[in-house]
Amino acid sequence: MTAQKSIRKTVLQYGIAFSLLYFLLIFFSHTYVIEQLSNESRKHRLDKEVESFQTIIENEVPTPDEIGSMIDRFQLLLEHALVVEVKDGSIIASSNIDQTTLRMVSRKPAGFVEISQGADGLLGLKRGFGIDSPLSSVTILEMESGLAERSSGAHLTLLAASALLLVVLLALVGTTTYLALKPIEHIKEDMRRLQSGKQPRLNPDAPEEFSPLIKQFNNLLELASRRLDRHRRLNSDLSHMVKTSISANLAILSDTGSLPPSRDDIEFMTSNLKDLSRSLNYRMSKADISGRQMGQTCLPIEIANNVISVMEKIFPDKSFRINTSLPNNFSWPMERQDLSELFGNLLENGGKWSQAEIDVSISQTDSGLTIEVADDGPGITPEAASKVMDRGSRLDETVSGFGLGLSIVSEILEDNFGRMNIGPSETGGARITVVLPFPE
Repeated sequence: MTAQKSIRKTVLQYGIAFSLLYFLLIFFSHTYVIEQLSNESRKHRLDKEVESFQTIIENEVPTPDEIGSMIDRFQLLLEHALVVEVKDGSIIASSNIDQTTLRMVSRKPAGFVEISQGADGLLGLKRGFGIDSPLSSVTILEMESGLAERSSGAHLTLLAASALLLVVLLALVGTTTYLALKPIEHIKEDMRRLQSGKQPRLNPDAPEEFSPLIKQFNNLLELASRRLDRHRRLNSDLSHMVKTSISANLAILSDTGSLPPSRDDIEFMTSNLKDLSRSLNYRMSKADISGRQMGQTCLPIEIANNVISVMEKIFPDKSFRINTSLPNNFSWPMERQDLSELFGNLLENGGKWSQAEIDVSISQTDSGLTIEVADDGPGITPEAASKVMDRGSRLDETVSGFGLGLSIVSEILEDNFGRMNIGPSETGGARITVVLPFPE
């Protein structure tokens, strides 16, 4: 399994890559915008120059030789190329323009024109004269190479500004990453304090993204703590019970001396050992109850049907009926042994107390998985409802059992964060409702 990269390094790597891409986008977009603005400015400037030249010609009405002199002065002053087309078909142009360019200009319509010449290009404006003028049009052209030299400073400034923005952006990415991941340091410190025993749980006051993880981790810690407490309690009880039983039996054996034990003593010892065996079986089964297991699922409908099949053999004169709309392959996040133990104790309790019928209802509600077991027995009063969940408590000593069933159910629910309610059924018996919440 490959080692996971540092989140900070990963964010910085992607941040640098995306920042470079962002830098390129800014540079090219700014370059495009500058070119567009430059073209608009050039067009406006050329428009003014053409208008000025046209006004002079229209006011002075110069001869072709005078127009040539005017073109030479404009060329010297503005360093632009000028082309004047006469309506008789003749063309008067400045000396810095060749015949190929002249032919291309003559074919261009009036307006902003662009002529390519290898590496360089000509940009200009062509404007026509009125029908009363002997001239057809006037065109002023400027070389792109000169414009490129003038705009190189702007491009260098743009490049420097973009590089500075890139550095600022990377600094912001780094600062944002550090601040966003700073809570992880607090979680790591909590882990160290947890390992050193300075605190029992992780601090739930964490960023939203880490809150579910911390909650699950604290649930695991709570579950482990409960398991440890359960095992310690059971081991303590078991140790006390075994010592008491052994002491009682040794006392009987030591009092007989060389005589064999009496019949009453043997019966007492037998009863004592049976009680010990029964209690051992119960406590060992309790030690195996696992509680909620992360990643474990089971099939409630299948488990209920299996338990009902067993109960029908134990109570052949009772009718067990299951009512559910859930499919047989419906799964629930819970340890199978826990749910089987829960069903077994609920149905055994119903089988002991019912007259003839036990109804089992299984459904999924907004609260979670709801299980109801209703019988037609004598029922349980509100005063007795809390008593039956105490270990070893029995409402009627004439009914067989050890008073452990609902106590076990209560402990299973505690381990799985569930709850139980005892009330009357529709037939006057007891209705035990168990709700297992959705795992957080």
